[in-house]
Amino acid sequence: MTIKQRLYISFFLILLIIVFIIGVFFYSTYNLNEIHSIQKHRYDQIRRVEKLKEYNNSFAWIVLDVVTDYNKKDIVQARLDKADKLFKKLQLQQQEIIKNVESQQEKEKIESIFFSFEQIENLIQKDLKKLTNQKERNFIGFNVIFENKHKNINSLLTEEINYLQEKLYETEKTKDDFIYKIKLELVILLLIAFSLSFIISTKIIKEIQEMLNKLNNGVLQLFKNEENTIKVDIGKNNELSEITDNLNSYLEKQDDIIHSREELLRNISHELKTPITKGKFLLERIKEKNEKKIIDNINNVFIDIEDLTSKLLQREKLNFATPSKTKFKVSSLILEALSKFSIEDESIISLDVQDDFEIEGDIYYLTIALKNLIDNANKYAKEYPIEIKAVDNTLYVENIADKLTNDLIYYIQPFTRELNQQQGHGLGLNIVNKIIEMHKFIFNYTYNNPYNIFYIQFKKSQS
Repeated sequence: MTIKQRLYISFFLILLIIVFIIGVFFYSTYNLNEIHSIQKHRYDQIRRVEKLKEYNNSFAWIVLDVVTDYNKKDIVQARLDKADKLFKKLQLQQQEIIKNVESQQEKEKIESIFFSFEQIENLIQKDLKKLTNQKERNFIGFNVIFENKHKNINSLLTEEINYLQEKLYETEKTKDDFIYKIKLELVILLLIAFSLSFIISTKIIKEIQEMLNKLNNGVLQLFKNEENTIKVDIGKNNELSEITDNLNSYLEKQDDIIHSREELLRNISHELKTPITKGKFLLERIKEKNEKKIIDNINNVFIDIEDLTSKLLQREKLNFATPSKTKFKVSSLILEALSKFSIEDESIISLDVQDDFEIEGDIYYLTIALKNLIDNANKYAKEYPIEIKAVDNTLYVENIADKLTNDLIYYIQPFTRELNQQQGHGLGLNIVNKIIEMHKFIFNYTYNNPYNIFYIQFKKSQS
């Protein structure tokens, strides 16, 4: 039996295993999509039910305002009008929530909640309105009834949310169990494929050893001399000549792609910087017209383009970057990052270096990462100062801001940000994550009310 025939048999057997693996992959994808769909459905339902809590609290505030300012008819009428609008919205919410229930028991519970809302609606629209029109007003009885209804709704909503969260946890556990099962099946299939490959390859290895050695020498020469193709003579019309030709063709194409990509990036950078420079020059020329607000707006556009260009180039360079590691103190990293972060009021930054530990890494790229974190904290801070802490081989950047609505993994993807966020391009955290991954450090996020906390855990440097 020739080598070619043996390779055909090997290919057929391995192809059979690959078909099984592909089948498992599609089966896994289908089931994981189903599980993900159920997770999303339950998560959305939790959000809808949590929204009902907001309605319930809004009604409580409306009642409090009316009872407090019952002599001010314009305020009372405004609050009653607001309640009418909320009840109309609540009816739409009712249809959406009931449509997405998963069981009859859950449906009955939701209907009970909305029945209590209807009772609150009657209390506000009839009893409260009637009380405000009377000369002698006694709100005590009304308040007792309303407070009981309000607490009852809150209790039912809390119970429903807990129920939905348990269902969500069950779905997550189902997904974990399924993934574990798929992993086990894939390991078994891969072991079978490896065993078959090993048995067949041992029978033909002697016959192709000489050609493999030549090909290996050619590959080593490729890396050593930075050649664009594998330069080795292994003859024609044999089992490896076609592979060598295809590999050389691929390497030539890759070389062309890399050069084209570099040229494209240079052109993008040049084409963006030229109009920016011209635009800034024109802005200086028209300042005498005293249109400061317009000039500032246009200038902000140029600054935004400059920032986007810079971050795009930074991100592209990271794809090919190799860190040049040195040892330095965390205080040096902080000072280097702050020197690149232009601030007029130094009081907006608070430093707390409890442990000036040593880092082994590329200070240039780590400075970019820390500067991006500080810039991010400054953009979205509600109060100052921004706190930078160093303790126990960990560097923290903390600011008082709203908690992120998604997990960190969402924001480290390129061009992702909060739906209501207007600032930035969604590249800052992506660049930070690339730099931290390049160094094999740990980048993470947590929320400790009212602080958003981004932190980098450094490995202890080897002395």
